[in-house]
Amino acid sequence: CLTAFQCFQNIIGGMLTLGSAAILASVATPAPHAGGDNAGYLSLAHALVAGEGYTEIWDPASPPHTKYPPVFPLLLGGLMLGGVSSWLGFKLVMAGLTSVSVLLVFVWVTNRKGLVFAAAVAVATILSGGWLDAGRWILSEPAFLVFTFLTLWAAERGGLGSIPWAGVAARDSNADPDRPRTSEMLWIALSGGAATAAVLTRTSGFPLLLALFGALLLARRLRAVVTLGPIVAVPILWWLLRSAGQGAYASEFWMRNPYEPAVGMFGWIDLPARAWANLRLYVGTVLPNEWWAVSAGATLGFLGVLLFTFASWGWVRRVRSAPGVVELFVPLYFGLILVWPEVWSGSRFLLPLLPFILVYAGESVLRIGRRTGSGGAGFIGAAAFLSVVLPALPGWLSVASEARVCRGIADFGDPFRCQGTGFVEFRDAAAWAGVNLSSDAVVLSRKPRIFFLLGGPPSIVFPFTRDAELFSGEADRAGATYLLLDHIDTVSLFYLPPVLSARPLAFCHVTGWRTGDGPGTELFRILPREERRPGGELRQLFPCSDSNGFTPDISPDIDGSEIPRIARSRIAAQRLSDSLPQIRPMSMP
Repeated sequence: CLTAFQCFQNIIGGMLTLGSAAILASVATPAPHAGGDNAGYLSLAHALVAGEGYTEIWDPASPPHTKYPPVFPLLLGGLMLGGVSSWLGFKLVMAGLTSVSVLLVFVWVTNRKGLVFAAAVAVATILSGGWLDAGRWILSEPAFLVFTFLTLWAAERGGLGSIPWAGVAARDSNADPDRPRTSEMLWIALSGGAATAAVLTRTSGFPLLLALFGALLLARRLRAVVTLGPIVAVPILWWLLRSAGQGAYASEFWMRNPYEPAVGMFGWIDLPARAWANLRLYVGTVLPNEWWAVSAGATLGFLGVLLFTFASWGWVRRVRSAPGVVELFVPLYFGLILVWPEVWSGSRFLLPLLPFILVYAGESVLRIGRRTGSGGAGFIGAAAFLSVVLPALPGWLSVASEARVCRGIADFGDPFRCQGTGFVEFRDAAAWAGVNLSSDAVVLSRKPRIFFLLGGPPSIVFPFTRDAELFSGEADRAGATYLLLDHIDTVSLFYLPPVLSARPLAFCHVTGWRTGDGPGTELFRILPREERRPGGELRQLFPCSDSNGFTPDISPDIDGSEIPRIARSRIAAQRLSDSLPQIRPMSMP
Protein backbone atom coordinates (compact mmCIF):
# COMPACT_ATOMS: atom_id res chain seq x y z
CA CYS A 1 0.00 0.00 0.00
CA LEU A 2 1.50 3.32 -1.07
CA THR A 3 -1.50 5.35 0.06
CA ALA A 4 -4.46 4.90 2.39
CA PHE A 5 -6.76 4.67 -0.65
CA GLN A 6 -4.71 1.80 -2.10
CA CYS A 7 -4.82 -0.02 1.22
CA PHE A 8 -8.60 0.37 1.37
CA GLN A 9 -8.91 -0.74 -2.25
CA ASN A 10 -6.81 -3.85 -1.54
CA ILE A 11 -8.93 -4.71 1.48
CA ILE A 12 -12.18 -4.36 -0.48
CA GLY A 13 -10.74 -6.34 -3.37
CA GLY A 14 -9.64 -9.12 -1.03
CA MET A 15 -13.05 -9.23 0.62
CA LEU A 16 -14.78 -9.43 -2.76
CA THR A 17 -12.46 -12.24 -3.87
CA LEU A 18 -13.10 -14.22 -0.69
CA GLY A 19 -16.81 -13.47 -0.91
CA SER A 20 -17.03 -14.66 -4.51
CA ALA A 21 -15.07 -17.79 -3.55
CA ALA A 22 -17.56 -18.47 -0.75
CA ILE A 23 -20.51 -17.95 -3.10
CA LEU A 24 -18.97 -20.31 -5.67
CA ALA A 25 -18.26 -22.86 -2.93
CA SER A 26 -21.95 -22.78 -2.00
CA VAL A 27 -22.99 -23.75 -5.55
CA ALA A 28 -20.17 -26.26 -6.12
CA THR A 29 -21.39 -29.67 -7.25
CA PRO A 30 -19.43 -32.93 -7.38
CA ALA A 31 -21.48 -34.15 -10.33
CA PRO A 32 -19.74 -34.35 -13.72
CA HIS A 33 -21.35 -32.28 -16.46
CA ALA A 34 -23.46 -34.20 -18.97
CA GLY A 35 -22.25 -31.94 -21.81
CA GLY A 36 -19.51 -33.08 -24.15
CA ASP A 37 -17.40 -29.89 -23.96
CA ASN A 38 -16.13 -30.70 -20.44
CA ALA A 39 -14.98 -34.14 -21.55
CA GLY A 40 -13.58 -32.71 -24.78
CA TYR A 41 -11.25 -30.31 -22.99
CA LEU A 42 -10.11 -33.00 -20.54
CA SER A 43 -9.53 -35.52 -23.34
CA LEU A 44 -7.44 -33.03 -25.31
CA ALA A 45 -5.40 -32.31 -22.20
CA HIS A 46 -4.97 -36.05 -21.62
CA ALA A 47 -3.74 -36.45 -25.22
CA LEU A 48 -1.14 -33.72 -24.68
CA VAL A 49 0.07 -35.24 -21.41
CA ALA A 50 0.17 -38.74 -22.93
CA GLY A 51 2.39 -37.50 -25.76
CA GLU A 52 -0.27 -38.00 -28.45
CA GLY A 53 -0.19 -34.37 -29.54
CA TYR A 54 -3.19 -32.08 -29.88
CA THR A 55 -5.42 -34.83 -31.26
CA GLU A 56 -8.97 -36.10 -30.80
CA ILE A 57 -7.83 -39.12 -28.87
CA TRP A 58 -11.41 -40.33 -28.37
CA ASP A 59 -11.82 -40.79 -32.14
CA PRO A 60 -10.54 -44.10 -33.61
CA ALA A 61 -8.72 -42.14 -36.34
CA SER A 62 -7.15 -39.69 -33.80
CA PRO A 63 -7.36 -36.70 -36.17
CA PRO A 64 -5.67 -33.41 -35.24
CA HIS A 65 -8.02 -31.19 -33.29
CA THR A 66 -8.98 -27.88 -34.94
CA LYS A 67 -12.03 -26.63 -33.05
CA TYR A 68 -10.95 -25.56 -29.57
CA PRO A 69 -7.76 -23.47 -29.28
CA PRO A 70 -5.12 -25.11 -27.06
CA VAL A 71 -4.55 -22.77 -24.08
CA PHE A 72 -7.25 -24.21 -21.84
CA PRO A 73 -6.31 -27.87 -22.52
CA LEU A 74 -2.70 -26.90 -21.80
CA LEU A 75 -3.83 -25.51 -18.43
CA LEU A 76 -5.71 -28.73 -17.66
CA GLY A 77 -2.69 -30.76 -18.80
CA GLY A 78 -0.52 -28.91 -16.32
CA LEU A 79 -2.96 -29.82 -13.55
CA MET A 80 -2.84 -33.46 -14.64
CA LEU A 81 0.94 -33.45 -14.47
CA GLY A 82 0.53 -32.06 -10.97
CA GLY A 83 -1.49 -35.13 -9.99
CA VAL A 84 -5.08 -33.84 -10.36
CA SER A 85 -7.39 -36.62 -11.59
CA SER A 86 -10.73 -36.00 -9.86
CA TRP A 87 -13.72 -33.98 -10.98
CA LEU A 88 -13.51 -31.90 -7.80
CA GLY A 89 -9.84 -31.07 -8.30
CA PHE A 90 -10.40 -29.50 -11.70
CA LYS A 91 -13.55 -27.73 -10.54
CA LEU A 92 -11.72 -26.05 -7.67
CA VAL A 93 -9.37 -24.45 -10.19
CA MET A 94 -12.34 -23.24 -12.27
CA ALA A 95 -13.87 -21.62 -9.17
CA GLY A 96 -10.53 -19.99 -8.39
CA LEU A 97 -10.24 -18.53 -11.89
CA THR A 98 -13.78 -17.17 -11.65
CA SER A 99 -12.92 -15.45 -8.36
CA VAL A 100 -9.85 -13.90 -9.99
CA SER A 101 -12.12 -12.64 -12.79
CA VAL A 102 -14.34 -10.89 -10.25
CA LEU A 103 -11.26 -9.24 -8.74
CA LEU A 104 -10.16 -8.01 -12.19
CA VAL A 105 -13.65 -6.62 -12.82
CA PHE A 106 -13.45 -4.76 -9.51
CA VAL A 107 -10.01 -3.33 -10.29
CA TRP A 108 -11.03 -2.25 -13.79
CA VAL A 109 -14.24 -0.53 -12.64
CA THR A 110 -12.40 1.14 -9.73
CA ASN A 111 -10.12 2.91 -12.18
CA ARG A 112 -13.18 4.23 -14.02
CA LYS A 113 -15.82 4.89 -11.38
CA GLY A 114 -14.38 4.50 -7.90
CA LEU A 115 -14.58 1.93 -5.11
CA VAL A 116 -18.30 1.99 -4.30
CA PHE A 117 -19.41 1.72 -7.91
CA ALA A 118 -16.83 -1.03 -8.55
CA ALA A 119 -17.88 -3.06 -5.51
CA ALA A 120 -21.54 -2.85 -6.60
CA VAL A 121 -20.70 -4.06 -10.11
CA ALA A 122 -18.53 -6.89 -8.79
CA VAL A 123 -21.26 -8.13 -6.43
CA ALA A 124 -23.93 -7.98 -9.15
CA THR A 125 -21.60 -9.79 -11.55
CA ILE A 126 -20.84 -12.77 -9.31
CA LEU A 127 -24.55 -13.16 -8.49
CA SER A 128 -25.50 -13.41 -12.17
CA GLY A 129 -26.62 -16.87 -13.18
CA GLY A 130 -23.98 -17.25 -15.89
CA TRP A 131 -21.01 -16.33 -13.71
CA LEU A 132 -22.23 -18.66 -10.95
CA ASP A 133 -22.47 -21.47 -13.47
CA ALA A 134 -19.03 -20.76 -14.94
CA GLY A 135 -17.31 -21.68 -11.69
CA ARG A 136 -19.12 -25.03 -11.38
CA TRP A 137 -17.95 -26.89 -14.49
CA ILE A 138 -14.73 -27.69 -16.35
CA LEU A 139 -15.13 -25.24 -19.22
CA SER A 140 -12.95 -22.53 -20.75
CA GLU A 141 -15.11 -19.59 -19.63
CA PRO A 142 -13.26 -18.82 -16.35
CA ALA A 143 -9.87 -18.70 -18.09
CA PHE A 144 -11.34 -16.64 -20.92
CA LEU A 145 -12.82 -14.15 -18.45
CA VAL A 146 -9.46 -13.76 -16.70
CA PHE A 147 -7.67 -13.06 -19.99
CA THR A 148 -10.43 -10.71 -21.19
CA PHE A 149 -10.45 -8.44 -18.17
CA LEU A 150 -6.69 -8.59 -17.80
CA THR A 151 -6.44 -7.42 -21.43
CA LEU A 152 -8.79 -4.49 -20.96
CA TRP A 153 -7.46 -3.42 -17.55
CA ALA A 154 -3.84 -3.50 -18.75
CA ALA A 155 -4.79 -1.61 -21.94
CA GLU A 156 -6.37 1.17 -19.91
CA ARG A 157 -3.32 1.28 -17.62
CA GLY A 158 -1.34 1.71 -20.84
CA GLY A 159 -3.27 4.86 -21.76
CA LEU A 160 -6.06 3.37 -23.90
CA GLY A 161 -8.96 3.97 -21.54
CA SER A 162 -10.08 7.34 -22.87
CA ILE A 163 -9.04 8.58 -26.31
CA PRO A 164 -10.40 12.01 -27.34
CA TRP A 165 -11.81 12.28 -30.85
CA ALA A 166 -10.36 15.76 -31.33
CA GLY A 167 -7.00 17.22 -30.44
CA VAL A 168 -5.14 13.92 -30.33
CA ALA A 169 -1.43 14.62 -30.43
CA ALA A 170 0.38 13.53 -33.53
CA ARG A 171 3.12 11.96 -31.47
CA ASP A 172 3.24 8.23 -30.91
CA SER A 173 1.46 8.31 -27.54
CA ASN A 174 -1.59 9.83 -25.88
CA ALA A 175 -0.27 9.23 -22.39
CA ASP A 176 0.01 11.80 -19.66
CA PRO A 177 3.33 13.65 -19.86
CA ASP A 178 4.21 12.62 -16.32
CA ARG A 179 3.77 8.89 -17.05
CA PRO A 180 6.91 7.08 -18.24
CA ARG A 181 6.56 5.82 -21.82
CA THR A 182 8.38 2.59 -20.87
CA SER A 183 5.75 1.79 -18.24
CA GLU A 184 3.00 2.36 -20.79
CA MET A 185 4.60 -0.02 -23.26
CA LEU A 186 4.89 -2.70 -20.59
CA TRP A 187 1.17 -2.44 -19.88
CA ILE A 188 0.39 -2.59 -23.61
CA ALA A 189 2.63 -5.64 -23.94
CA LEU A 190 0.78 -7.32 -21.06
CA SER A 191 -2.52 -6.46 -22.71
CA GLY A 192 -1.38 -7.93 -26.03
CA GLY A 193 -0.18 -11.12 -24.37
CA ALA A 194 -3.46 -11.54 -22.49
CA ALA A 195 -5.49 -10.87 -25.66
CA THR A 196 -3.48 -13.49 -27.53
CA ALA A 197 -4.08 -15.99 -24.72
CA ALA A 198 -7.80 -15.16 -24.87
CA VAL A 199 -7.96 -15.88 -28.61
CA LEU A 200 -6.10 -19.15 -28.06
CA THR A 201 -8.58 -20.03 -25.31
CA ARG A 202 -11.81 -19.24 -27.16
CA THR A 203 -12.18 -18.32 -30.81
CA SER A 204 -14.61 -15.59 -29.77
CA GLY A 205 -11.65 -13.69 -28.32
CA PHE A 206 -10.75 -12.17 -31.71
CA PRO A 207 -12.74 -8.97 -30.93
CA LEU A 208 -10.27 -8.35 -28.09
CA LEU A 209 -7.35 -8.18 -30.50
CA LEU A 210 -9.31 -6.01 -32.93
CA ALA A 211 -10.32 -3.63 -30.13
CA LEU A 212 -6.77 -3.41 -28.78
CA PHE A 213 -5.17 -2.61 -32.12
CA GLY A 214 -8.09 -0.36 -33.06
CA ALA A 215 -7.53 1.67 -29.88
CA LEU A 216 -3.79 1.86 -30.58
CA LEU A 217 -4.48 3.20 -34.07
CA LEU A 218 -7.10 5.63 -32.77
CA ALA A 219 -4.56 6.93 -30.25
CA ARG A 220 -1.88 7.06 -32.98
CA ARG A 221 0.30 4.63 -31.09
CA LEU A 222 1.93 3.44 -34.30
CA ARG A 223 5.13 2.34 -32.64
CA ALA A 224 3.18 0.04 -30.35
CA VAL A 225 1.28 -1.39 -33.32
CA VAL A 226 4.46 -2.11 -35.24
CA THR A 227 6.18 -3.62 -32.19
CA LEU A 228 3.30 -5.68 -30.85
CA GLY A 229 1.78 -6.78 -34.17
CA PRO A 230 4.37 -9.36 -35.28
CA ILE A 231 4.67 -10.83 -31.78
CA VAL A 232 0.92 -11.38 -31.52
CA ALA A 233 0.59 -12.53 -35.14
CA VAL A 234 2.87 -15.58 -34.85
CA PRO A 235 0.75 -17.76 -32.48
CA ILE A 236 -2.52 -16.49 -33.95
CA LEU A 237 -1.46 -17.31 -37.51
CA TRP A 238 -0.26 -20.72 -36.37
CA TRP A 239 -3.72 -21.52 -35.03
CA LEU A 240 -5.50 -20.07 -38.06
CA LEU A 241 -3.35 -22.10 -40.45
CA ARG A 242 -3.86 -25.26 -38.39
CA SER A 243 -7.64 -24.90 -38.36
CA ALA A 244 -8.09 -23.35 -41.82
CA GLY A 245 -10.51 -25.25 -44.01
CA GLN A 246 -11.15 -28.03 -41.49
CA GLY A 247 -12.07 -26.27 -38.27
CA ALA A 248 -15.48 -27.29 -36.97
CA TYR A 249 -16.54 -23.70 -36.34
CA ALA A 250 -15.91 -22.81 -39.98
CA SER A 251 -18.41 -25.41 -41.18
CA GLU A 252 -20.90 -25.26 -38.30
CA PHE A 253 -21.22 -21.47 -38.53
CA TRP A 254 -23.19 -21.71 -41.76
CA MET A 255 -25.54 -24.46 -40.56
CA ARG A 256 -29.04 -23.51 -39.54
CA ASN A 257 -28.67 -26.03 -36.73
CA PRO A 258 -25.29 -27.75 -36.22
CA TYR A 259 -27.09 -30.53 -34.33
CA GLU A 260 -29.48 -31.21 -37.22
CA PRO A 261 -27.44 -31.00 -40.45
CA ALA A 262 -30.46 -32.01 -42.53
CA VAL A 263 -32.14 -28.68 -41.77
CA GLY A 264 -29.84 -26.98 -44.28
CA MET A 265 -27.35 -24.13 -44.53
CA PHE A 266 -27.40 -20.36 -44.12
CA GLY A 267 -26.10 -17.85 -46.64
CA TRP A 268 -24.79 -14.31 -46.35
CA ILE A 269 -28.24 -12.96 -47.09
CA ASP A 270 -29.63 -14.82 -44.05
CA LEU A 271 -27.26 -13.27 -41.50
CA PRO A 272 -29.43 -10.18 -40.74
CA ALA A 273 -32.36 -12.46 -39.90
CA ARG A 274 -30.13 -14.56 -37.65
CA ALA A 275 -28.77 -11.43 -35.95
CA TRP A 276 -32.28 -10.12 -35.31
CA ALA A 277 -33.41 -13.45 -33.86
CA ASN A 278 -30.36 -13.58 -31.58
CA LEU A 279 -30.85 -9.95 -30.51
CA ARG A 280 -34.41 -10.70 -29.43
CA LEU A 281 -33.23 -13.81 -27.60
CA TYR A 282 -30.37 -12.10 -25.76
CA VAL A 283 -32.21 -8.91 -24.83
CA GLY A 284 -35.61 -10.44 -24.13
CA THR A 285 -34.57 -13.65 -22.35
CA VAL A 286 -30.88 -14.40 -21.77
CA LEU A 287 -29.83 -11.01 -20.33
CA PRO A 288 -32.73 -10.52 -17.86
CA ASN A 289 -32.49 -14.17 -16.80
CA GLU A 290 -29.07 -13.43 -15.33
CA TRP A 291 -30.67 -11.58 -12.39
CA TRP A 292 -34.45 -11.72 -12.75
CA ALA A 293 -35.02 -15.42 -13.41
CA VAL A 294 -37.94 -15.26 -10.93
CA SER A 295 -39.81 -13.12 -13.46
CA ALA A 296 -41.40 -14.47 -16.62
CA GLY A 297 -43.08 -13.51 -19.86
CA ALA A 298 -43.60 -9.85 -20.67
CA THR A 299 -42.09 -8.70 -17.35
CA LEU A 300 -38.83 -10.50 -18.09
CA GLY A 301 -38.69 -9.04 -21.58
CA PHE A 302 -39.41 -5.52 -20.29
CA LEU A 303 -36.57 -5.75 -17.74
CA GLY A 304 -34.18 -6.93 -20.45
CA VAL A 305 -35.12 -4.11 -22.81
CA LEU A 306 -34.85 -1.56 -19.99
CA LEU A 307 -31.37 -2.72 -18.95
CA PHE A 308 -30.18 -2.91 -22.54
CA THR A 309 -31.51 0.60 -23.26
CA PHE A 310 -29.75 2.14 -20.27
CA ALA A 311 -26.52 0.31 -21.17
CA SER A 312 -26.71 1.43 -24.81
CA TRP A 313 -27.22 5.04 -23.73
CA GLY A 314 -24.21 4.84 -21.44
CA TRP A 315 -22.05 3.33 -24.18
CA VAL A 316 -23.10 5.99 -26.72
CA ARG A 317 -22.21 8.82 -24.33
CA ARG A 318 -18.79 7.28 -23.74
CA VAL A 319 -18.18 6.92 -27.47
CA ARG A 320 -19.23 10.51 -28.15
CA SER A 321 -16.81 11.93 -25.58
CA ALA A 322 -13.64 9.85 -25.39
CA PRO A 323 -13.91 6.15 -26.27
CA GLY A 324 -11.41 3.58 -25.07
CA VAL A 325 -10.52 0.01 -25.82
CA VAL A 326 -13.62 -1.24 -23.96
CA GLU A 327 -15.93 0.90 -26.10
CA LEU A 328 -14.47 -0.79 -29.17
CA PHE A 329 -14.57 -4.29 -27.73
CA VAL A 330 -18.22 -4.29 -26.63
CA PRO A 331 -19.88 -3.79 -30.06
CA LEU A 332 -17.36 -6.07 -31.79
CA TYR A 333 -17.99 -8.92 -29.38
CA PHE A 334 -21.75 -8.38 -29.28
CA GLY A 335 -21.87 -8.32 -33.08
CA LEU A 336 -19.99 -11.62 -33.19
CA ILE A 337 -22.38 -13.49 -30.91
CA LEU A 338 -25.36 -12.07 -32.80
CA VAL A 339 -24.36 -13.80 -36.04
CA TRP A 340 -23.47 -17.17 -34.53
CA PRO A 341 -26.02 -20.04 -34.85
CA GLU A 342 -29.08 -19.49 -32.71
CA VAL A 343 -28.77 -22.91 -31.02
CA TRP A 344 -25.44 -21.76 -29.54
CA SER A 345 -26.90 -18.55 -28.13
CA GLY A 346 -27.01 -18.46 -24.38
CA SER A 347 -25.47 -17.24 -21.17
CA ARG A 348 -21.99 -18.67 -21.89
CA PHE A 349 -21.41 -16.23 -24.75
CA LEU A 350 -22.83 -13.23 -22.89
CA LEU A 351 -20.63 -13.57 -19.77
CA PRO A 352 -17.84 -11.14 -20.79
CA LEU A 353 -20.37 -8.40 -21.55
CA LEU A 354 -22.28 -8.50 -18.26
CA PRO A 355 -19.92 -6.22 -16.24
CA PHE A 356 -19.82 -3.70 -19.10
CA ILE A 357 -23.61 -3.69 -19.35
CA LEU A 358 -23.81 -3.02 -15.61
CA VAL A 359 -21.25 -0.20 -15.81
CA TYR A 360 -22.89 1.57 -18.76
CA ALA A 361 -26.39 1.15 -17.32
CA GLY A 362 -25.18 2.33 -13.91
CA GLU A 363 -23.67 5.47 -15.43
CA SER A 364 -26.97 6.24 -17.14
CA VAL A 365 -28.95 5.73 -13.95
CA LEU A 366 -26.61 7.97 -11.94
CA ARG A 367 -26.83 10.66 -14.61
CA ILE A 368 -30.61 10.64 -14.25
CA GLY A 369 -30.25 10.77 -10.47
CA ARG A 370 -28.06 13.85 -10.58
CA ARG A 371 -30.76 15.72 -12.45
CA THR A 372 -33.20 15.15 -9.59
CA GLY A 373 -31.16 17.28 -7.20
CA SER A 374 -28.83 16.84 -4.28
CA GLY A 375 -28.58 13.25 -3.06
CA GLY A 376 -30.69 11.95 -5.91
CA ALA A 377 -27.84 10.08 -7.58
CA GLY A 378 -26.97 8.13 -4.44
CA PHE A 379 -30.58 7.20 -3.69
CA ILE A 380 -31.40 6.13 -7.25
CA GLY A 381 -28.08 4.32 -7.60
CA ALA A 382 -28.71 2.32 -4.42
CA ALA A 383 -32.24 1.50 -5.56
CA ALA A 384 -30.95 0.33 -8.96
CA PHE A 385 -28.30 -1.86 -7.28
CA LEU A 386 -30.88 -3.49 -5.00
CA SER A 387 -33.29 -4.00 -7.91
CA VAL A 388 -30.61 -6.12 -9.60
CA VAL A 389 -29.10 -7.94 -6.62
CA LEU A 390 -32.18 -8.79 -4.56
CA PRO A 391 -34.04 -10.66 -7.36
CA ALA A 392 -30.81 -12.59 -8.03
CA LEU A 393 -30.62 -13.96 -4.50
CA PRO A 394 -33.40 -16.59 -4.91
CA GLY A 395 -31.66 -17.91 -8.02
CA TRP A 396 -28.36 -18.22 -6.17
CA LEU A 397 -30.02 -19.89 -3.16
CA SER A 398 -31.85 -22.31 -5.45
CA VAL A 399 -28.64 -23.38 -7.17
CA ALA A 400 -26.90 -23.64 -3.79
CA SER A 401 -29.69 -25.86 -2.47
CA GLU A 402 -29.46 -28.11 -5.53
CA ALA A 403 -25.68 -28.34 -5.09
CA ARG A 404 -26.07 -29.15 -1.40
CA VAL A 405 -28.41 -32.04 -2.24
CA CYS A 406 -25.93 -33.34 -4.81
CA ARG A 407 -23.09 -33.15 -2.32
CA GLY A 408 -25.20 -35.24 0.05
CA ILE A 409 -25.78 -37.82 -2.67
CA ALA A 410 -22.05 -37.91 -3.36
CA ASP A 411 -21.27 -38.45 0.33
CA PHE A 412 -23.53 -41.50 0.54
CA GLY A 413 -23.48 -42.83 -2.98
CA ASP A 414 -22.69 -41.91 -6.55
CA PRO A 415 -22.35 -38.23 -7.70
CA PHE A 416 -23.37 -39.32 -11.21
CA ARG A 417 -26.89 -39.81 -9.88
CA CYS A 418 -27.20 -36.04 -9.61
CA GLN A 419 -27.49 -36.00 -13.42
CA GLY A 420 -30.20 -38.67 -13.57
CA THR A 421 -30.32 -42.39 -14.24
CA GLY A 422 -29.49 -41.97 -17.92
CA PHE A 423 -26.06 -40.57 -17.12
CA VAL A 424 -25.39 -43.27 -14.50
CA GLU A 425 -26.17 -45.96 -17.06
CA PHE A 426 -24.02 -44.22 -19.68
CA ARG A 427 -21.10 -44.20 -17.21
CA ASP A 428 -21.65 -47.89 -16.41
CA ALA A 429 -21.80 -48.74 -20.11
CA ALA A 430 -18.51 -46.91 -20.79
CA ALA A 431 -16.80 -48.65 -17.87
CA TRP A 432 -18.11 -52.06 -18.97
CA ALA A 433 -17.10 -51.52 -22.58
CA GLY A 434 -13.60 -50.49 -21.55
CA VAL A 435 -12.85 -53.88 -19.95
CA ASN A 436 -15.06 -56.22 -22.02
CA LEU A 437 -14.77 -55.07 -25.63
CA SER A 438 -11.75 -55.72 -27.78
CA SER A 439 -9.09 -53.04 -28.21
CA ASP A 440 -10.10 -52.45 -31.84
CA ALA A 441 -13.79 -51.91 -31.02
CA VAL A 442 -15.39 -48.75 -32.42
CA VAL A 443 -18.59 -47.65 -30.69
CA LEU A 444 -21.25 -45.35 -32.11
CA SER A 445 -22.52 -43.25 -29.20
CA ARG A 446 -24.30 -39.99 -28.45
CA LYS A 447 -21.37 -38.44 -26.56
CA PRO A 448 -18.08 -40.07 -27.65
CA ARG A 449 -15.85 -37.69 -25.69
CA ILE A 450 -17.57 -38.52 -22.40
CA PHE A 451 -17.69 -42.21 -23.32
CA PHE A 452 -13.93 -42.28 -23.85
CA LEU A 453 -13.13 -40.20 -20.75
CA LEU A 454 -15.22 -42.55 -18.60
CA GLY A 455 -13.08 -45.49 -19.68
CA GLY A 456 -14.76 -46.64 -22.88
CA PRO A 457 -12.99 -47.54 -26.13
CA PRO A 458 -12.69 -45.03 -29.00
CA SER A 459 -16.06 -43.78 -30.13
CA ILE A 460 -17.72 -41.54 -32.71
CA VAL A 461 -21.12 -39.90 -32.88
CA PHE A 462 -23.75 -42.05 -34.55
CA PRO A 463 -25.18 -40.71 -37.85
CA PHE A 464 -28.02 -38.27 -37.23
CA THR A 465 -30.46 -40.01 -39.55
CA ARG A 466 -33.52 -42.24 -39.13
CA ASP A 467 -32.95 -43.89 -42.51
CA ALA A 468 -31.66 -47.42 -41.82
CA GLU A 469 -29.83 -47.80 -45.16
CA LEU A 470 -28.09 -44.44 -44.86
CA PHE A 471 -27.26 -45.22 -41.23
CA SER A 472 -25.67 -48.57 -42.11
CA GLY A 473 -23.64 -47.04 -44.95
CA GLU A 474 -22.16 -44.32 -42.74
CA ALA A 475 -21.49 -46.79 -39.92
CA ASP A 476 -19.61 -49.08 -42.30
CA ARG A 477 -17.52 -46.23 -43.66
CA ALA A 478 -16.56 -45.32 -40.09
CA GLY A 479 -15.65 -48.93 -39.28
CA ALA A 480 -18.14 -49.01 -36.40
CA THR A 481 -18.67 -52.33 -34.63
CA TYR A 482 -21.00 -51.40 -31.76
CA LEU A 483 -23.96 -49.07 -31.17
CA LEU A 484 -24.96 -47.60 -27.81
CA LEU A 485 -28.57 -46.53 -27.26
CA ASP A 486 -28.66 -44.20 -24.25
CA HIS A 487 -31.22 -41.86 -22.70
CA ILE A 488 -29.01 -39.03 -21.42
CA ASP A 489 -31.28 -36.85 -23.52
CA THR A 490 -33.84 -37.46 -26.26
CA VAL A 491 -31.44 -37.48 -29.23
CA SER A 492 -30.62 -41.21 -29.20
CA LEU A 493 -34.27 -42.11 -28.62
CA PHE A 494 -35.24 -39.98 -31.62
CA TYR A 495 -32.80 -41.46 -34.14
CA LEU A 496 -31.90 -45.01 -33.11
CA PRO A 497 -35.18 -46.91 -32.44
CA PRO A 498 -36.43 -46.35 -36.04
CA VAL A 499 -33.11 -47.68 -37.37
CA LEU A 500 -33.24 -50.75 -35.14
CA SER A 501 -36.88 -51.40 -36.02
CA ALA A 502 -36.21 -51.16 -39.77
CA ARG A 503 -33.12 -53.43 -39.74
CA PRO A 504 -33.27 -55.62 -36.61
CA LEU A 505 -31.37 -58.46 -38.32
CA ALA A 506 -28.37 -56.18 -38.88
CA PHE A 507 -27.68 -56.06 -35.12
CA CYS A 508 -27.46 -58.31 -32.10
CA HIS A 509 -27.99 -57.34 -28.47
CA VAL A 510 -24.88 -57.41 -26.26
CA THR A 511 -26.10 -56.24 -22.84
CA GLY A 512 -28.01 -53.47 -21.12
CA TRP A 513 -28.23 -51.33 -18.00
CA ARG A 514 -31.38 -50.23 -16.21
CA THR A 515 -31.48 -48.24 -12.96
CA GLY A 516 -35.01 -46.83 -13.08
CA ASP A 517 -38.50 -47.47 -14.38
CA GLY A 518 -37.92 -45.69 -17.71
CA PRO A 519 -36.02 -46.86 -20.78
CA GLY A 520 -32.65 -48.43 -20.15
CA THR A 521 -29.31 -48.10 -21.90
CA GLU A 522 -28.59 -50.85 -24.44
CA LEU A 523 -25.44 -51.93 -26.28
CA PHE A 524 -25.76 -53.58 -29.69
CA ARG A 525 -23.19 -55.16 -31.96
CA ILE A 526 -23.33 -54.09 -35.60
CA LEU A 527 -23.09 -57.37 -37.50
CA PRO A 528 -20.61 -57.73 -40.36
CA ARG A 529 -22.17 -56.92 -43.69
CA GLU A 530 -22.24 -60.56 -44.84
CA GLU A 531 -24.19 -61.62 -41.74
CA ARG A 532 -26.93 -59.02 -42.03
CA ARG A 533 -30.36 -59.97 -43.33
CA PRO A 534 -32.99 -57.57 -44.68
CA GLY A 535 -36.44 -57.08 -43.16
CA GLY A 536 -37.47 -58.74 -39.95
CA GLU A 537 -39.26 -57.59 -36.83
CA LEU A 538 -37.83 -55.99 -33.72
CA ARG A 539 -38.60 -59.11 -31.64
CA GLN A 540 -36.18 -61.00 -33.89
CA LEU A 541 -33.24 -58.88 -32.64
CA PHE A 542 -31.40 -61.74 -30.90
CA PRO A 543 -28.71 -61.75 -28.16
CA CYS A 544 -25.13 -61.91 -29.31
CA SER A 545 -23.22 -65.15 -28.91
CA ASP A 546 -19.57 -65.54 -27.94
CA SER A 547 -18.70 -65.79 -31.62
CA ASN A 548 -19.86 -62.21 -32.13
CA GLY A 549 -16.57 -60.87 -30.82
CA PHE A 550 -16.69 -59.77 -27.16
CA THR A 551 -15.09 -61.24 -24.07
CA PRO A 552 -16.94 -62.70 -21.08
CA ASP A 553 -18.68 -60.25 -18.79
CA ILE A 554 -16.06 -58.64 -16.50
CA SER A 555 -17.25 -56.30 -13.75
CA PRO A 556 -15.31 -53.01 -13.91
CA ASP A 557 -14.14 -51.07 -10.88
CA ILE A 558 -16.06 -47.76 -10.70
CA ASP A 559 -15.11 -44.73 -8.61
CA GLY A 560 -17.51 -41.85 -9.23
CA SER A 561 -15.15 -39.21 -7.82
CA GLU A 562 -12.21 -39.98 -10.13
CA ILE A 563 -12.03 -39.46 -13.91
CA PRO A 564 -11.30 -43.02 -15.08
CA ARG A 565 -9.15 -42.34 -18.13
CA ILE A 566 -6.98 -39.77 -16.32
CA ALA A 567 -6.77 -41.75 -13.08
CA ARG A 568 -5.60 -44.86 -14.97
CA SER A 569 -2.87 -42.87 -16.70
CA ARG A 570 -1.73 -41.42 -13.38
CA ILE A 571 -1.63 -44.85 -11.74
CA ALA A 572 0.20 -46.36 -14.72
CA ALA A 573 2.77 -43.54 -14.66
CA GLN A 574 3.29 -44.04 -10.93
CA ARG A 575 3.78 -47.78 -11.38
CA LEU A 576 6.29 -47.14 -14.15
CA SER A 577 8.15 -44.69 -11.95
CA ASP A 578 8.19 -47.17 -9.06
CA SER A 579 9.51 -49.93 -11.32
CA LEU A 580 12.49 -47.92 -12.54
CA PRO A 581 15.79 -48.52 -10.77
CA GLN A 582 16.48 -45.99 -8.09
CA ILE A 583 19.52 -43.77 -8.67
CA ARG A 584 21.56 -43.47 -5.53
CA PRO A 585 24.44 -41.07 -4.95
CA MET A 586 27.89 -42.64 -5.19
CA SER A 587 29.73 -42.93 -1.92
CA MET A 588 33.07 -41.21 -1.85
CA PRO A 589 36.06 -43.34 -0.84
